[in-house]
Amino acid sequence: MKSLPGNVTEPIYQLLGWLGWLVLLLCASRIIWAGALLIVRSHRGESVEGLLGALLGGVIVGSAGLIAGALYAPA
Repeated sequence: MKSLPGNVTEPIYQLLGWLGWLVLLLCASRIIWAGALLIVRSHRGESVEGLLGALLGGVIVGSAGLIAGALYAPA
């Protein structure tokens, strides 16, 4: 299998890097938001949803590079 030239792959890698940072930023802000809701709703006796989803999203995005590297590793 022939690999793509560098002038094709570099912009794709840069875009994927920016998207990864954006998703991690969104996950971190979601965790902070869920923590704030936890504080407010704990005084009211209500439940809080979304904290587990934000944590799971951060783990998936954080490990995506390792998973892709394992799948794409040349033999």
